[in-house]
Amino acid sequence: MKIFNILTRQIRSISEGLGNGSIAQNQGNTNANVRITSVPAQPVNVNSSEKAMQLAAVYRCVSILSGTIASLPLLIERKQDGYFSVDERHELYKLLVRRPNLRQNSYDLMQNAVIHVVLAGNAYIFIRRTWGEISELILCAPNTVTYDKFRNIYKICDPINRVNGTFEADDVIHLKNKSLDGGYTGVSTIYYGSRVLSIGGSADNQALHLFQNGSKIKGIVSGAKEGTQGIAGMTDTQTSSVAERIENELNSGRGIVSVSGDASFHQLSINPIDSQLLEQMKHSILEICRMFGVHPDKVFAGQPTNYKASEMGQVSFLTDTLLPILKQFEAELNVKLIPDSVSHLYRIRYDIDVLYQTDLATQITYMKGGYELGLFTTNHLRAMKGLPPVPGGDTVMTSCNVAPIDSPKIRGESSGENKSELPNNE
Repeated sequence: MKIFNILTRQIRSISEGLGNGSIAQNQGNTNANVRITSVPAQPVNVNSSEKAMQLAAVYRCVSILSGTIASLPLLIERKQDGYFSVDERHELYKLLVRRPNLRQNSYDLMQNAVIHVVLAGNAYIFIRRTWGEISELILCAPNTVTYDKFRNIYKICDPINRVNGTFEADDVIHLKNKSLDGGYTGVSTIYYGSRVLSIGGSADNQALHLFQNGSKIKGIVSGAKEGTQGIAGMTDTQTSSVAERIENELNSGRGIVSVSGDASFHQLSINPIDSQLLEQMKHSILEICRMFGVHPDKVFAGQPTNYKASEMGQVSFLTDTLLPILKQFEAELNVKLIPDSVSHLYRIRYDIDVLYQTDLATQITYMKGGYELGLFTTNHLRAMKGLPPVPGGDTVMTSCNVAPIDSPKIRGESSGENKSELPNNE
């Protein structure tokens, strides 16, 4: 009902510059040819985490980042005989690998910490100590922590996790997003990408507006009979009456509707493709992926690609996006959880080898190459696949198909050792 009144007023006010369409009236024919654009949906301002997560691309990017990082094993290692190995007996092992607190497992804590970093800019993990020993790692609820960068202290008021008070910097693990104040506090990706996200949200809102009304027949009423003044000769009351009756009959399921008097009905149709709405939505997805550093393949953007391009996109995602985040997390965990007195003996790191495991053929090639170069033993490879060790499997092997370029073997000569071992026929 209202749409017809609006369109009627627009037509009658074209001469005043208030309308969105145009009227062309031919001499000898009083029929009005009207072209009017649809009333657009209101733009959306995406400036909060809740609004951002309503966008499919944002939800997928956040899921990819948080899920991938949380899936990586976080290990505590001890240096022995010049190299580091996992120390399963260390008191931090259970907190990092299994259960950091009474409410969460290690996966839940790290996943939600990454979500806080991306959407809020900062994640605060409180280190609870009992009798001087670390007993829990507690992810503070959003908006419960205030960091005083001048005094380097944290004020926490978290009734959910029962953490309240002022704490020194060594008591809080502070994970940050990209910063604007020299690295003291992080800034939300939502803040950085507000324009991009708002464009995407407005496009989604426009699509919702179009498709919600897509099942309804829409049109305009105009003058049709010769000798009349056209629609300009009809009052608003008459136009509204005709429009209301047409709308009711169409909504009731009637396929043919009669229009009485000097009015005629012209159906309008709007093609989203012609309005470039779908193209704008695709472009918004790419822009959102660019803001979060996630390859479009991972958000199912529908980009045409091949296996090699997809593989290179995966490598770029690991090296350019994930690796800097992981290094920042590792540095903060090592500083806050490993005392300076034993920092040369212990370290906390992510096992990123699992990120490079692709298809089975690639994995076999990787393991075979490492075995032939003496990097892996048989038992090491079996342990990677969860298989028990075998006798003799700890022996390091190497390929014998290579030799120094100046060796006697390459020159076609026998070595001295081989000569001495030759049998004496005398």
